[in-house]
Amino acid sequence: MQPLILIHGWGFNRSVWNALLPRLRQQFEVTVVDLPGYCGRPLLESMTLSAMAEDVAAQAPASAIWLGWSLGGQVALQLALEQPERVSKIVLVGATPRFVQGGGWREAIKQKVLDDFGEALIRSRESTIGRFITLQMLGVKGGRQWLQELKQSLAEPPLPGTLEAGLRILNETDLRPMLSAIQQPTHWIMGERDQLVPPSAAEYAAEQMRQSSVVRVAGAAHAPFLSHPGLFLQEVSQFGQ
Repeated sequence: MQPLILIHGWGFNRSVWNALLPRLRQQFEVTVVDLPGYCGRPLLESMTLSAMAEDVAAQAPASAIWLGWSLGGQVALQLALEQPERVSKIVLVGATPRFVQGGGWREAIKQKVLDDFGEALIRSRESTIGRFITLQMLGVKGGRQWLQELKQSLAEPPLPGTLEAGLRILNETDLRPMLSAIQQPTHWIMGERDQLVPPSAAEYAAEQMRQSSVVRVAGAAHAPFLSHPGLFLQEVSQFGQ
């Protein structure tokens, strides 16, 4: 079986994948990683996207399909740029080359939204994360059920400073100039109703890449693997063959 690495997004941890693992393990040799600061893992001396990519690579097989959600997708892209021999294919879920608007880039949230979010996070992590979860499921059929699953992934809070470091990465990262250098086949799975990362961001990125495809999941928001697990697993299975 092919190795498959799962990377969670900002604010969550490896448990966000739990419901999918039994079926994924029928086809893939699955490794689930935690980013630095989550589930008791120490923070890195330098909490940069590049350092995170190196950190997760140390937890994984020598060559694998890398599947990243949101911030985890940017980690996977960075790894493909820096250690291409470690990455056979890339699956990106609710991911984007740049999370905030600016520099002619409008396929993203406004800078002020992210800044306000960071300030609110410092004041009250619990209520701010609650808002973040609600945005992930906004307008999704059966969203309450999926909200509960996402909340379970927050039962163990990350170490102090982890969320702030992640926000800095989301704020500063712009991978658009490097997209054309990525050689690996890449598949973007995007929620049609995503309020955080519009599918058009992935469609732009795919046009810059050599072997890239995009699917919009109708009725899904930022976590299509939870709201539409059957379709999501089908996409991963077909792409991973």
